[in-house]
Amino acid sequence: MLESNKLNFLREEVAKATTREALDLVFKKWRESNLLPLRDQIKKANSSEEKKKLGLLLKGLQESAQLIYQEKKDSLSGWAQPFYGARDHLGCSGSVNYSSRNLLSELLQDVVDFIEKYSFEYLEDSEIVNISDNFDDLLIPETHPARATSDSFFLVSKDGKERKMLRTHTTTNTLKILKKFEGKSFRGASFGCTYRKEDNNATHLSQFHQLDLVWVDQHLTLEHLKELIEALISSLLGSSIEKKEYRFRSSYFPFTSPSYEVDLRCSCSADSDCRMCKGTNWIEILGCGFLRQEILNRTHKEGGQSALALGLGLERLCMIKHSLTDIRELYKNDLSKLVVKY
Repeated sequence: MLESNKLNFLREEVAKATTREALDLVFKKWRESNLLPLRDQIKKANSSEEKKKLGLLLKGLQESAQLIYQEKKDSLSGWAQPFYGARDHLGCSGSVNYSSRNLLSELLQDVVDFIEKYSFEYLEDSEIVNISDNFDDLLIPETHPARATSDSFFLVSKDGKERKMLRTHTTTNTLKILKKFEGKSFRGASFGCTYRKEDNNATHLSQFHQLDLVWVDQHLTLEHLKELIEALISSLLGSSIEKKEYRFRSSYFPFTSPSYEVDLRCSCSADSDCRMCKGTNWIEILGCGFLRQEILNRTHKEGGQSALALGLGLERLCMIKHSLTDIRELYKNDLSKLVVKY
């Protein structure tokens, strides 16, 4: 009964919308007042049975709302009618509707929106890099396990004289960004595919997308880093993610000092056998810190500047945002799980 009332209210409000902008605003308000509180109830539920019951209710609301939204959007755009008429020159007939956006594509667009909003300049780089770019220039020692052929993908030229590799992180672009803005304060961003010799499983992929941000300026502090990360998480996961639901903890990376990792609280129950958090109730989402001074000094020796840096994997964040239990679902053909639900 409650579900029916929520959807009837949505239909009434949607019927009043005469433009796409008005329709999107109606949906935004409806989601905030109906879906977000329900997600909070799921997180606070005391039993797995109650979580399951609320989860089914949430799924039903999302799917029904998607149909209502799509039907109204089609009517506003005129795409509910056949696109080519009864038969086109290819012998095809029937209507062609707008498709929904892929979950990962939506998150990548959110990344683009974030770096534009906060004045980060994007710099693209090749996925095939010199070994020195990936390791040496970032102070990653010869003994680091990532340098082993069992952990990374190495490429050798036909004559055997040149060795390169598939980048293991988009941090390889950091020095190029620093050189581009030599001696200047700036905010730089790099994101794209990275590669590691991982066994594909529920939480790991051998190919995944990573985002790196670097911010160089005077008088930067840990408070600036924290505010940047809070803004990023809020932008990518939504305003429903509250500060109390994630934590900073000390860590180690060869190219930052001090170094930290940020964990997001898992929505599973404490006694569940969760594949995401492995029973810890926390999921690691990003690494961050201050770029080591010996790296920064190569391009910014004067001016008393420091550099904040962070990197995060986007597929894992997408899993959390859409409550997926297996990261491989993002690259399968199950459209019921791959499209954005409103």
